[in-house]
Amino acid sequence: MEAVINITAPIFFLIFVGFICVRYSFLPQAAIPGLSRFVLYLALPALIFMKLSSMELKEVLHFDYLTVYAASGLATFFITVLLSWRLLQSGLVEAGVRGVGATMSNSAFIGFPILLQFFDDSLTQAFVMSLMVENIILLPVCLIFIETMQGKNESNGKNLFMVVLKRISTNPLLIALGAGLVFSVFGLSLPSFVGKGFDLLVSAASSVALIVIGGSLVGVSIKGQWTPILLVAIGKLILFPVIVSLLLFLTPSMPNELKTALVIFASVSMFSSYPIVCGEYGARSFCASTLLITTVLSFFTLSVLLRFFV
Repeated sequence: MEAVINITAPIFFLIFVGFICVRYSFLPQAAIPGLSRFVLYLALPALIFMKLSSMELKEVLHFDYLTVYAASGLATFFITVLLSWRLLQSGLVEAGVRGVGATMSNSAFIGFPILLQFFDDSLTQAFVMSLMVENIILLPVCLIFIETMQGKNESNGKNLFMVVLKRISTNPLLIALGAGLVFSVFGLSLPSFVGKGFDLLVSAASSVALIVIGGSLVGVSIKGQWTPILLVAIGKLILFPVIVSLLLFLTPSMPNELKTALVIFASVSMFSSYPIVCGEYGARSFCASTLLITTVLSFFTLSVLLRFFV
């Protein structure tokens, strides 16, 4: 158990430090969006690019990993939607919002830092594949479902396609992924001073990301019914990793390190922009409350989960 705590405790300690710093104004709350953009637009893209550009293409893609993660995420989304719709008697748009919370993992800000603690090699390959599945498959499917349930007409459906396309094509992490693959395929390399500059950005990625998570939780209050909040938390922290674990029995050839990474990414709390993405559907306070509860609970569920892998 001590080995597990040594993995999870540093992650949540930095989240706690971020919370305390913003709560008591060591860091102004207005600085959190800027720090978040630093991680999202500079540090993490630099990390993805530097790792991918030095890898062989055949080392990047593992189709069993992509298939298991995508199938598990879609199953989690639709099971959560069904439970919310049938058991809690919610509307399908509201159920879709809850499904997003159970499906979209915080791979960049929490999952990858945990991976850094767990493995000597950071397994950037798993991180990249998780980002691909989340941004190219899971999030578009979730948004299309919600928009469809709102009864959008044909013209708005076209607008939805453009919104999803723009979200994918302007995602800095996916841009870095594409650039890294191009450099890998054609054997290109950066000038030495640029590479060293990127290395400095990479070193700040995980620590600043965790501070941002903690700072973002300041001021969030628990609003809404506990039952739907717990439904989303259970879906994200238990249902998703359980489905992944079951499907992994069908992939005996997948390396054990990739299997562990896949379970970790499935088990972390939802992405930090959950209240922003789903706030457009009138659920900002519910999403913020759910994000807070799920992030706190994830310390305990991840600690239990990792005990089976340490």
